[in-house]
Amino acid sequence: MGKLQQVIIAVNNFSLGILLPVLNLVLMERGATLQTLPLLVGIYSVTVLCLELPSGVCADIYGRKMIFLMSTVFMLMSFSLLIMANSMGWLIFAMIFFGMGRAFSSGSLDALFIEQAIDLHGECCLAGVTARISILESVGLAVGAIAGGIIANATGTYLTNIVVRLVLTAILFILCLFFVKEQPLHGKSHHTTLMEHVKQGKQVLTSVHELGFVFIGVFFLGFLFFTVETYWQPAFMQMSNTQESTWMLGFITFIGFFSVAFGNTIVKKILDKYINKWWNVYNICRIVFAGCIVIFAIQKNSISFVVCYAFIYMALGASNLAESALINKFTQNHMRASMLSLNSLVVQIGSLCASLFSSIMILKLQFAGLWIVAGVLLGGYAVISIAVINKYNQKNRNNTTVIP
Repeated sequence: MGKLQQVIIAVNNFSLGILLPVLNLVLMERGATLQTLPLLVGIYSVTVLCLELPSGVCADIYGRKMIFLMSTVFMLMSFSLLIMANSMGWLIFAMIFFGMGRAFSSGSLDALFIEQAIDLHGECCLAGVTARISILESVGLAVGAIAGGIIANATGTYLTNIVVRLVLTAILFILCLFFVKEQPLHGKSHHTTLMEHVKQGKQVLTSVHELGFVFIGVFFLGFLFFTVETYWQPAFMQMSNTQESTWMLGFITFIGFFSVAFGNTIVKKILDKYINKWWNVYNICRIVFAGCIVIFAIQKNSISFVVCYAFIYMALGASNLAESALINKFTQNHMRASMLSLNSLVVQIGSLCASLFSSIMILKLQFAGLWIVAGVLLGGYAVISIAVINKYNQKNRNNTTVIP
């Protein structure tokens, strides 16, 4: 990847991190209440859910650069509305545009940069470029989150965070518009209609069996990740001194993001070494990830809780990189943005299912019970997928290519 590409990815995630730790507080400062806050978050989530896959398909058909530029425009509109907002009406439109920007940004720029790297260096660079993107995203988010807290504390208002995010988004728009190059669409994909493209995507999922199993794993990942992100803060507060623990929440979040980057780095080296064993590496990472969750669930003191939290996110980074490498390996260029958007969509569907399950079972299972259930589901999926795919390969060894 070129330096400019890396700068764009880092700045994009840094700007996201600026707003991440204070977004709900921003909404309340601009007119939301405790009663209306869940409604605004729900509007954002539904907008992303509805547009996630269509935006990826549009990126494949009409160009990744154009779709990403559209995402920055939607973000600029959202932040401008947040600055002017003084009522729920303004905030509703702000969150709709925020969701549109999030949906149109996911997968579009990553797909473009991955394809450009493959064109220059071949598929041998796939593990390296996906690792670099993931590390830049994690570090950008971590540094941005710390900076966002410092900015809000230093200025005494969350309005500054919005203004900084708006300025950085405008810079991203200019950098992409003038300095990011994309080859004109060519071949069949240029003339493919929306419905034809959707049918091609369906054929890819049904014909490449391992890709379908990866997306099943993505669903269970979304389920597990929701339970961790939703309940780790209250669980930590329960087992630690309330007066001393509040400041630790931001520090633990910072540790989590950097643990993801560390996990990316470790597995990148493994993928480079075992170039034909990516499927096995992926499943081992998922099993380790599930095991970390189960161990995390049974912790009784704050120190071991934080240590296990770091290991969870390191395992998350490791397994996500293996997952991303597999998805990109089994996906052709003209379908890449669609598959990356489908990945985000499936994660969100898993999260929604976890939300429903958690709301029903939290009082009965408590935090530990939810995490153990989520870990068992993910680990069980990984074991079953190994058995099923290996059996399928043995049965069709003469007609299909064995999964790496």
